[in-house]
Amino acid sequence: MSPSGASLQTVIKEAGWSRPSWSADGNLLTFGAYGEWSGEVVGVAEANGPGIRFFRRASLEGGNPVMAPDGHTVAYLYKGSIWLLNVMSGSVRRARRLRTEFEPSSFSPDGSKLAGTVGWLGSSAVAVDLRTGHVSLLAREASEPVYSPDGSEVAFIRWKNWRASAIDDGSPPIDELRVTRVGTFPRSRLLRRSRKLLAWPSWDPSGQRLAFTRTRVVENGYTDPKKGDALMAINADGTCLKRVYSDPETTLYGSAWQPGPGREAGPISC
Repeated sequence: MSPSGASLQTVIKEAGWSRPSWSADGNLLTFGAYGEWSGEVVGVAEANGPGIRFFRRASLEGGNPVMAPDGHTVAYLYKGSIWLLNVMSGSVRRARRLRTEFEPSSFSPDGSKLAGTVGWLGSSAVAVDLRTGHVSLLAREASEPVYSPDGSEVAFIRWKNWRASAIDDGSPPIDELRVTRVGTFPRSRLLRRSRKLLAWPSWDPSGQRLAFTRTRVVENGYTDPKKGDALMAINADGTCLKRVYSDPETTLYGSAWQPGPGREAGPISC
């Protein structure tokens, strides 16, 4: 769809229940897929292209595959390790074994680092250097980190109560959308606080606005998407919150802004 929510179109039909991830030029995307095989595997498709490739050797374990900026590699989690799929040859190799639960969410613009969430209760956003294995902290009490187009900032979601405390008292969640500069423990800035579930931030190619999903949940701790979710957008300075899309019969499994030259939306006017 367009940045305004108009011109809704289907890009692929055989996708699974995962957040899509784009190459930097916006020509390729990856996603989880089900078919005539056991379990969920990595799928790759050209935007409005002739077909979809399913990589049965690249099995998923409930996470989201992440496309590298050059479109040649897809990172995914399998049996506690980061695996890399070569999109051209179809070969897979284990890049790094991790000592803790890790859910990847974004490559750095140069493709050298993979950002993701470690842990569940008291989770943190980290970046894994795929060449050295070094793990650096991006933000504490954070999940779903996503690099900005220039790599200088990271957007993330912070759960203020349930995920940090592990106590589900039936109250609404308190979620925050935040942005932090990449560096040595910089302070993050708050863009939005909500008593609804916020998830999966995604940068506009200009770096001036973000999209994210917002879900009305019945109780604190309920994290599954459901029908009626809203796709929201907000400027990177926290101004001009806007509902982009919502449909009572549609479930949104995440937002992923299509990058590439000429697709920059710029700031929202309000």
